[in-house]
Amino acid sequence: MDLKKLSLGARIMSLAGVLLLLDVLVLPWHRISIGFGGLGSITASRTGIQSPNGFVGLLIALVALAVVVRVVLSEFTSVELPALPVSWEQADLIAGAAAAALVLLKLVLETSYLSVGAWLAVPLAGGLAYGRYRRTQEDALTTDASPADSSEPQVS
Repeated sequence: MDLKKLSLGARIMSLAGVLLLLDVLVLPWHRISIGFGGLGSITASRTGIQSPNGFVGLLIALVALAVVVRVVLSEFTSVELPALPVSWEQADLIAGAAAAALVLLKLVLETSYLSVGAWLAVPLAGGLAYGRYRRTQEDALTTDASPADSSEPQVS
């Protein structure tokens, strides 16, 4: 798997998707620590797919996984992706926006005892959408740089 084959936008989308998936599955989103004076303390933490609102965290993980799998399938295999009612580029942009909206929803639904995973998910979800935007810009540049349409008369 040659990662240099990917455009910068695809690399951003893939990296943000993998990191968001790991963030939701591994990092603590909610953490509370109760101290007992000189006797020590008890700490409890919950990941993004655990309560509160674990279903929203699961949706975030599924969207991130879907974006990464789509990039891998389209760039590194000969698998033909099925036709959608929208283009795959639009689907990627919608997935990035959905991930960002789901992260914000999860944060708004329970704001107490937020930890590093919750705050790190915000730029990672934005990275999914930005990667698609960047890839759209790259596609536009390559389209502009392509040779002129042969149907136009050429001046000699």
